[in-house]
Amino acid sequence: MTFYEQIKWLIIKLIKRYKSHSLSTTSAYMAYYWVLAFFPFIIFVISLLTYTNLPTGIFMEYVEEAIPKTLVPVVENTISQFIMYRSTTLVSVGGLITLWSAGTAVNALIKGIHIAYGSNYVRPFIMSRLVAIAYTILLAVVLILMMVGLVFGNRLGDYVFSMLHLSRGVFLPIWNLVRLVMPFIALVMVMYLLYRIIPRKHLKDTNVWPGVIFTSVSWYAFSLVFSIYVDNYSKYNQLYGSIGSVFVLLIWLYGSCTLLLIGAEINAILQDTRTEKIARRLSGN
Repeated sequence: MTFYEQIKWLIIKLIKRYKSHSLSTTSAYMAYYWVLAFFPFIIFVISLLTYTNLPTGIFMEYVEEAIPKTLVPVVENTISQFIMYRSTTLVSVGGLITLWSAGTAVNALIKGIHIAYGSNYVRPFIMSRLVAIAYTILLAVVLILMMVGLVFGNRLGDYVFSMLHLSRGVFLPIWNLVRLVMPFIALVMVMYLLYRIIPRKHLKDTNVWPGVIFTSVSWYAFSLVFSIYVDNYSKYNQLYGSIGSVFVLLIWLYGSCTLLLIGAEINAILQDTRTEKIARRLSGN
């Protein structure tokens, strides 16, 4: 088949799987619980920063870059209210709500990936919940490490330059470029771990990276296009008032979850195709 025919064949396969695997329903389910976990997670991280000398403003700058601009006032207002009335109880409650809600969303993602590969996902409730929470903690650690790297990037760079006696004029632009692409690299790493570990199958990297690259690139493109649309053309705030921002967040998360599942479906299609080729080769056809 030509490249055009391969793309057409892949799109037809994805459309069929989108319907048969109920990607729309799973994405809506995931988006709902990500909404429940979104603000508690932001509040949890901010609350930890307020008890340290780390600047919360820098963290919010990177949060604002990742979400549609329409949501920025809502997030900032929520965070400012929390900082005014912060307490250790809220920190604990925020952490528990984040783990439970995000764990439920991650559990739905795990089931969606297993459905994509046609494998059975049968675990006791407690075990499935613990596994989902473990993946949630992994994602949270990656996000926090990414944030720390961004916040302390300049200090870390100065330390490396002085230790290795490097010229700041030459290596500082390179270091700044590394910090700029760090969020994308972290996203790619997370996608790779999810698509590589969750299926519990012997997967070649060549059948994992297509979904990783698709999800990472398409998510950035989707977030950019959706942000432009919301900021310039949508009328959610006029239709729904202040709650319009919640609708924007739901739609954005729904689209993001759909892309996440489609990436898994792409990898599953490639894996199935590879298995079929091996079976035909062994049978002599």
